[in-house]
Amino acid sequence: MDHNFFVYQRRALRPLLRWGMGSSVIGAALTLLPNDYWRQFGTQAVTWGVVDATLAIAGQRAALVKAEHSFAGDLTDSQEHIAAEQFHRILLINTGLDVVYILVGLFTAIRYADLPRRRGLGHGIAIQGLFLLIFDGLLTRDVRVRWL
Repeated sequence: MDHNFFVYQRRALRPLLRWGMGSSVIGAALTLLPNDYWRQFGTQAVTWGVVDATLAIAGQRAALVKAEHSFAGDLTDSQEHIAAEQFHRILLINTGLDVVYILVGLFTAIRYADLPRRRGLGHGIAIQGLFLLIFDGLLTRDVRVRWL
């Protein structure tokens, strides 16, 4: 059990980092295929993967710095609680955006079903949004239960 929110937050971002790295590697391989659908799907995986990994690394680094300040006694319990509330609020907003990503991706794939490149774009967005919805949704609930 984590007794410091920032230690928890740093650990909680690991799946996002792993997803981002995995999406980037698999997506890069898919962009080499001759099929328009898979190339565009792969491009989405690389793009979203790089963004996800970058956000996870930045979040982990910020959490590490705050954990160090907390252990040094530079942060109060109240400040830690405020940070947990802010993180929870960001996760709630992200969860709503994830639903939008899925809907936009599915709309694109359906609307342009006869164009493999556009269908790959839509499915690529929808898959990334689905992962983020699950990740953000579960993490939102967990933060609320453990820290709020």
